Order: sequence, then structure tokens, then C-alpha cells
Amino acid sequence: MRLLQTLIELTLVGSVAAHAIAIREEAAVAEAAGDDRGKGWHPKTRQPHFFNLRVNDRCDPWHRPYPETKKSQCPFDSYAIRLEKGILVATPYNKWWDPKLPTFFVDDDSQLYTVSKEPLQLYVDAVTGAVKYTKVGWLPPSAISTGFYHTGNNPIQLVDPSPSYLTWPSTFGITKGGNFALCPLGSTGQYQIFVNNWNFDQQGVEKRRCKYYALAALNANPWKQSGPYKGDHDDYDHDDDHHDGYDSYDKAA
Repeated sequence: MRLLQTLIELTLVGSVAAHAIAIREEAAVAEAAGDDRGKGWHPKTRQPHFFNLRVNDRCDPWHRPYPETKKSQCPFDSYAIRLEKGILVATPYNKWWDPKLPTFFVDDDSQLYTVSKEPLQLYVDAVTGAVKYTKVGWLPPSAISTGFYHTGNNPIQLVDPSPSYLTWPSTFGITKGGNFALCPLGSTGQYQIFVNNWNFDQQGVEKRRCKYYALAALNANPWKQSGPYKGDHDDYDHDDDHHDGYDSYDKAA
């Protein structure tokens, strides 16, 4: 009787161990497959239009009827958009000394990506309204990835006014006249980018002091070196911010 009980216990232990091994193997396969989710990705557009993003504000001593030179009149003068720890941040920027800005393009399906060796995809968090980013192929369940539009053309990189903007649907209750909400990150002088502060949860970011500005799109060449700070770049010779085909884009991605 005791021998039979021992055999039953050994059989049960063996079954549990085999099941655990199978689960680990399935998890390993799933993880390996997940790592490849963005490997074969290619943009749908054959003519991507590359751009950097700046807050559409600047100080102007020649502004009429009154000059705009005080910080209170142009609080986001020289602010640009960077990617930091999963979110979009508006931060002061000097094109001569600071690292290169991220370069973006909007694909034919209205999804927004970066131009880089490992492309990133931008999205709106449906819970908080924050504009965030992730690796291509890794969109979270709460992500709204479509609806981004890049309008106009800005080869001489004008700001306030700009002939070119990045927008997200400006339907009532979603964005304020096409502007994004710039909400202060404490007293750092940086601002997190949201689509608005009305229909989404707070989630730890103070939204009562948000400012609303458009995001100006400035034509960019992701392979061009500029300024004394070279930053990370790929050594390709491209003269235009429009590109036909995929050959060099594939190298950058």
C-alpha cells in the first residue's frame, strides 16, 4: 500500500515538473517571438517627410503692435520636443550645443514614428492623454496610435508662425484648437506633452497649470551633421528631407 502511494506521489511530482518545464518553454518562445515583433517592419509611405518638433512660440522684438521680449510674453521660446523615459517632453533647446533632436515622420496610415536604427512609435495613452512612445511592435493595450497628421512644409524652419505642424484630431473635447497641453514637470523647467487635460486621469502630473501650444514641424535631414555637437548619427549623404524608396531608410532603421 505504501509502495503504491509512493508511486502515485512520484507520478504527480513528475507531471507537475513536466508542466512547469512546458510553461517555461512556452514563455521563452513567446519572449523570443516578442523580441522580433518589430524586426520586419517597414513604413508604408514611399516618400517619408522628416521633421523635428518645436513649441510654436518665440520672442519677437519686431512684433506688432508691441514687441514680445519678456519671458512672460514668450515662455516657450526655443523649446523643442525630446523623448525621455517613455514620454514626450518640451525642454529648452540650443541648436548649436545641444544633442540632435529626434526626427519623426507620419506614415500613410497616420501613425507616427521616429527615424532611427531602432524605430520608435508614438501613441496617445487612452487613460492619461499623454503622448508616449515605445518600440515598434510593442504598443500597449491602452494605446491610440492613429490620427497623427503632419501638415505643410517648413524647409527654412520657421516658428511662430510656422507653415507646418504636427496635429492630432481636433474634434471637440479632444484637443483645444489643435494645440497640445504642455504640463509642468515640477520645477524642472520641462513640460510633459498631453493631448488635453479634460477627459483623462491625472496620474500624478499636475495639469491645472498646463499651457496650450501648437507643435511646429521643421523639415529635418536625419543624416545631416550640424553644429559642434555631432551626437549619434549615421554617415549617409542625403540632401533632402524627402526620400524615395527604402534603401537608405532601411540602413537607418
